[in-house]
Amino acid sequence: MKKKLSVQHFLLVLGTVLVAAIAIFITPPTLAQAKAAEATLIPGTYTVGEELKSGRYTVSSTSGTGNFLNQPKKSNGQDVNEILGSDESATTSAVTATFKKGDQVEISGMTSAHFVPVTLRNKKNTSSLGTGYWTVGKDIKKGKYTVSPAAGASGNFFVQPKNLFGTDINEVLGSDSSAGQVPKVNVNLKKGDTVIIGGMPSVSFTKR
Repeated sequence: MKKKLSVQHFLLVLGTVLVAAIAIFITPPTLAQAKAAEATLIPGTYTVGEELKSGRYTVSSTSGTGNFLNQPKKSNGQDVNEILGSDESATTSAVTATFKKGDQVEISGMTSAHFVPVTLRNKKNTSSLGTGYWTVGKDIKKGKYTVSPAAGASGNFFVQPKNLFGTDINEVLGSDSSAGQVPKVNVNLKKGDTVIIGGMPSVSFTKR
């Protein structure tokens, strides 16, 4: 005579089957996710997702001074155009940005470019940011600041608001007023806004 399954036994078997089915559907995408990996690339043009894994990096020149560009595949990507190096002709020694699959990275004029994955972000920062793309609430604390360039430097400073009705900031910071530069700018950074710094090594933030 066949024994009938108890309710408890049936539920145990059903639970095991459901867990196995969920694992089958969830595990492959998790394993397939690309992660940023340290890399060094010589001059040339590269496609992110092929020669360089997608992710957030800080990029610097290993030797010499040269041009570094990132042409994003999508309109909301991060467009980078910097002269990297350590001599006076360089605009900055390093740039930080997020490189997405399909973006085109171009390196020229330097021995090679070194990509270091960003593993830590300081959401409590209220002092300074270097060249690159930064997110308020992840790389700097929200709040009201007066922003000024590094000593003797000049370059572009942008704030792209997350909110559609937020305030865009687009200034050239520096000491040459005849070239349209301003020494300081007041900003009100809100969570999710994007701060972009280009053509200069860093800017300072002073709370107001």
